[in-house]
Amino acid sequence: MVTLAEDAALTALAPREGAAREVFRHFCGSLDTGARAIAAAGMLIELAIIVLDVLRREVFHTSFLWGDEASKMALSLVAFIGGAAAYRGGQHTSIRVLLDLMPVRTRAFILAMLEWTVIVTTGIAMWASYALIHDNWANATPILQVSTGWYALPLPLSMLLIAIFALERLVLRMPPAIVLAAGLAVAAGVAVFAGFDVTQYFGVRPDLSLGVMVALFFVAVLFGLPVSFAMLLSTLVYLQTTDAAPFIAVPQNMIDGTGNYILLALPFFIFAGLIMERGEISVRLVRFAMALVGRAKGGLLQVIVVTIYLVSGISGSKVADVAAVGSVMRGELKRRGYRPEQGAAALAASAAMAETIPPSIAMLVLGSVTPISIGTLFVAGLLPAAVIAACLMVLIWFRSRNSEHGGETSTGSRLSAVPAAILPLAMPVLMVSGIKFGIATPTEVSTFAVLYGLGLAVLVYRAVPFRKVFPLAMECAGTAGMVLFVLASAASFAWTLTAANLPQHLVGLLDAAGHNSYVFLAGSIVMLILIGSLLEGLPALIILAPLLMPIATQFGINGVQYATVLLLAMGVGAFMPPVGVGFYVACAVAESRVEVSAREMVPYLIVLVLSIGLIAFVPWITLSVPRLLGSPL
Repeated sequence: MVTLAEDAALTALAPREGAAREVFRHFCGSLDTGARAIAAAGMLIELAIIVLDVLRREVFHTSFLWGDEASKMALSLVAFIGGAAAYRGGQHTSIRVLLDLMPVRTRAFILAMLEWTVIVTTGIAMWASYALIHDNWANATPILQVSTGWYALPLPLSMLLIAIFALERLVLRMPPAIVLAAGLAVAAGVAVFAGFDVTQYFGVRPDLSLGVMVALFFVAVLFGLPVSFAMLLSTLVYLQTTDAAPFIAVPQNMIDGTGNYILLALPFFIFAGLIMERGEISVRLVRFAMALVGRAKGGLLQVIVVTIYLVSGISGSKVADVAAVGSVMRGELKRRGYRPEQGAAALAASAAMAETIPPSIAMLVLGSVTPISIGTLFVAGLLPAAVIAACLMVLIWFRSRNSEHGGETSTGSRLSAVPAAILPLAMPVLMVSGIKFGIATPTEVSTFAVLYGLGLAVLVYRAVPFRKVFPLAMECAGTAGMVLFVLASAASFAWTLTAANLPQHLVGLLDAAGHNSYVFLAGSIVMLILIGSLLEGLPALIILAPLLMPIATQFGINGVQYATVLLLAMGVGAFMPPVGVGFYVACAVAESRVEVSAREMVPYLIVLVLSIGLIAFVPWITLSVPRLLGSPL
């Protein structure tokens, strides 16, 4: 989320430091450090439990019966405690297109209103969470016989921490007069809303509540409220304006949204990718890609495409891939005369292409909300990504055919790059093979990916001292917490959309368009690109995939093929200017101007959309590899 301290134009408005403010700052800093440490400890303890469980199963042919119960607690800690720390670190996704167009004081007023809105939203969610804990405290888990209320406890603590961190921004970073005015505006809105008999008013038109919820969500996002809190706010407003369910449904669905065992793979893959990045693995893969395509026209841009394809098989996080590859390539691009905008556009387009390369976080999330096998998704996504990568490379060659940008790599450097990349490249091969052939579950494979990464970074390359492992885990806890918190909020939002009969509205819309699978596929691509650009992809996937997959089945579209199309369209949206968050990350990493990079991105967007259309209407591209390997379709 954008804060006053992150906006140079607003810095002059910040209040002067004082003793009381300094004490409060240190207090919030201690809370932040403690939250990250708790979430990291929970993640590492769960990692150890899973590794020991696998070893126990292989040696003694028995498993820990309580493993699933422990994993739910670990996920709850990482999602909510880590998610709170991510809020203070500004890691929650938000859009500031409209904010940047406003005068300075108006911008400060809107930012203050957003912080007050976060405080009100988290306050209501905290109250509902305590009610949920009270209702569940007498219930015990089957194996450990501990209260199920413990699973929900991190949620109200998270809401309290977020409210404190939002208050910190208001007190330390914003002018008191603006804070007071914004607070009064939000309080007036809450008072009017709470005192008005909205249920009776909206009861005349049930569809009106759904329209208000969706409109409020998009308005909140466009004005800069982080996506996860916009979903929570919209859900609370819908429940207030209808009798669909009490507020307790919000924390219940948030906890259910992070309770799937498969989601444990998410923080572990992020951790493995972070270790490999800090362990200089990306540098070795860049050199390997240079050895392969560095001498071609547009050589370094070709290297970006190939490297993103390779690195995506390690980290699972596309934003992390952009940061890792872009930071390595930036200096080399400048040295060889490429404009920064060329690098930014190639980075963004390549990352959009890589959404179906395992172990993609989006694939794990999609597998958790639909009945599709994650192992099948993993093998199905390789060829579509390769097809799009080839199309991007053809575009780069065509645009660079008259330029002098080409390879300067020597034969010796090319030969030395190949053996240096063998150990890093073995990691994705082992992961996909382990899942595909039933050796281990995705979660178990993710834990061994962490151990493999630690082995390379700490022992083989000695790029990461052992004392830095826990700080890396704390950093990972914030990133993973942000992603899981978004998933939790999206689960509650998606449940509300279902309760509001949105699936029926979608079916009616499709009926109006005619029962045509091609129209449905084209509409799905456009919808995921547009909504994915606003929601950073994952929330769009969680909300829309469970609604659209059954409709795709009715049209006779294979579920694996349709899932692949959704993933690719979502990826394009996340990296599409002017609002795709991933695009801004690519520009920041490449140190390029956004408006110039957006123009440079247009040919890539055309190729990406055409490539997705090819994959959507030629199922063989997606289904051939799973059929060859005998995966269930």
